[in-house]
Amino acid sequence: MKKYDLAIIGGGISGLSAALILSAGIKDNENLKDKKICVIDAGGSDALKAEFFNAPGVKQGTSGKKAIQKLVDQVQSYGKAKIHNGRITEIVKGEDSFIIKTKKGKEYSASSLLLATGFRSWDIAGLELPLKRFTRTTNDSRVAIEHTEYKVSDNIYVCGLLADVSSHYPIVAGTGAQAAINIMYDWTGEWIVIHDK
Repeated sequence: MKKYDLAIIGGGISGLSAALILSAGIKDNENLKDKKICVIDAGGSDALKAEFFNAPGVKQGTSGKKAIQKLVDQVQSYGKAKIHNGRITEIVKGEDSFIIKTKKGKEYSASSLLLATGFRSWDIAGLELPLKRFTRTTNDSRVAIEHTEYKVSDNIYVCGLLADVSSHYPIVAGTGAQAAINIMYDWTGEWIVIHDK
């Protein structure tokens, strides 16, 4: 079974933005060099069907598929995060880690989770989470998770639409980046800000 310090559940804009910031932090910070992270993605991000015309830094008219692939390429350029394809069906909390199970029978172990699955539903068995109705729509079927500064509970974080934010590229990307900074703080006890060199 593959073991990670953090598993990011969902490879849309917010999850990949978190993976990008974490990868940069792991590469550039001695206190993080041994951290192992992964992204587990089912390939169902709503962004894959979008076209972006008002996302900062993204060429107008860029398809969601190309924007997601650009983020994947950026994450992979650091060589610090593994990206796995798979639909997660269950997450079991153990004494010191979470066991993540996929529909095809693969299992991963992670000390912490960052939930970035979107707001359409929460259908992963095993975790008891403080679910609530997503507040930025009249569609009562949308869900979010209660949190404080993107932290749900010990070793569980949330970002993107599941964190109950507006559905715009820079906003969901920003929640992933902020959650990543918060995770690095919890790992090191210091605020790490990733900047260009």
